[in-house]
Parts: sequence; C-alpha cells; structure tokens
Amino acid sequence: MIEGFSHAQLIVSDVAVSSSWYCAVLGLEQFVSGTMASGPYAGLRHPTARFVIGMHTATPEQTNSRGAPAIDHLSFAVRDRATLDAMHNDLRARGFAVSDIFEEATSYNAKLADPDGLVIELTTPKR
Repeated sequence: MIEGFSHAQLIVSDVAVSSSWYCAVLGLEQFVSGTMASGPYAGLRHPTARFVIGMHTATPEQTNSRGAPAIDHLSFAVRDRATLDAMHNDLRARGFAVSDIFEEATSYNAKLADPDGLVIELTTPKR
C-alpha cells in the first residue's frame, strides 16, 4: 500500500546552481551531497512537507537519451490563496521570474522555471 510520495530524482546540468535554486524557491534544505560516477549529486528535503528532491548530473547513457521520458511540470501544493499570493510576491521581490497567478477549474496557480527549464508550479485548490 502506498503511504505517500517519497522523492523526485532530477537530472540537472549544474547541481550547485539547481540545489541553490530549489532551496531559495521552495524552502528546501540540503541534507546530503557528494560525487558519483557522473559527477556531483545532492539531496534536498522540505523541513515540514515531507518530500525529497534528489538531483545529479547526467551519466553518459542519460546524456545520450535525455529526450526519452519527459516531465511537463512539477506542482507543489500551498496551504491557501493567501499563502500563494505571499509566495508569489516574495519570489518576484527576490528577482525570480514567476508567472502571474492564474485560475484553472479547481485551483489557483503560479509557474516558474528551474535553471534547466523544468516548469515548477505552485498551486492551491479553490475552496
């Protein structure tokens, strides 16, 4: 039985740049780092939301097949519209290129791209 979401493992072009970005934007904390055959890696976790994002540079095999599986975006839930507004304003004030908040059928959202262009969405359900 599934008990929750464990982690996402991302292949990034620069672990240091991406690690800093995810910490600054999502409030993650780095808890592990090192070097493996393909180069540096890092593990980041959120202090209260109980999820982990791992990242590493591509192995030669991954570099040759990077177009295979793709992710359209990663979406992170925030408590409510007021929290989304506050995060949106804070990210813009710190110079991050974040979209205007937009409405979908069941949620309010804002999007921005990580250093490798992966779209990150902040979302809160309509209540």
